[in-house]
Amino acid sequence: MNMPSINIQIIITLNSMHKGKTMSVQPVEISKAYRLLQVGSTTMISAKYDGVENVMSAAWVGLAGERKVVAYIGTQAFTRQLVEKSGYFVVQIPVVSQMATVLYAGGRSYADAPDKNDTIPFFYQPEFDLPLVAGCAGWLVCKVMPYPDIQQQHNLFMGDIVAAWSDDRVFRNGHWIFDDAPDELRTVHYVAGGQFYAIGKGSKFEHGPGQD
Repeated sequence: MNMPSINIQIIITLNSMHKGKTMSVQPVEISKAYRLLQVGSTTMISAKYDGVENVMSAAWVGLAGERKVVAYIGTQAFTRQLVEKSGYFVVQIPVVSQMATVLYAGGRSYADAPDKNDTIPFFYQPEFDLPLVAGCAGWLVCKVMPYPDIQQQHNLFMGDIVAAWSDDRVFRNGHWIFDDAPDELRTVHYVAGGQFYAIGKGSKFEHGPGQD
């Protein structure tokens, strides 16, 4: 990527601020090292099969391309069997006002509490018989891509995004607009021990990929 020389100079100036500075670098336990990366959006995964619908919270969900989603769904999750049987799942992007719902959905299994979804508002979009959690910032319908070995050995499900919607107060024309949206619509990031963080203030540069 070609950048104007003034931007290069700014980068040099900013980086020079770190030279000679004392940093408090400490080792992290390997068993907790994943938390360094676990600052992306926390999600909720929903699915439906044979009239049974459910939603679970999921922190380990990411992209493997523009249209591919990778989701970790453990064998203990009731939602997993719905995903396996239906071949579809929905990834929800919850917001600040839904933090308690995220903990609730993640702390109760449909197998033990079949009434858990009575307190979670679902809605449906045309052409898809899949439950979407109301109040989220975005929803992505994913069709499971057949990688049975990876699913069984690593609990990873690859999904092809076949439809998506957003609340245009916070995601419009293909871009997040957090700085213009109400604070309660900021996406949330669960780290551990009941601790959430909300996405912070944005910074806009005149260059960079994804300007469209």
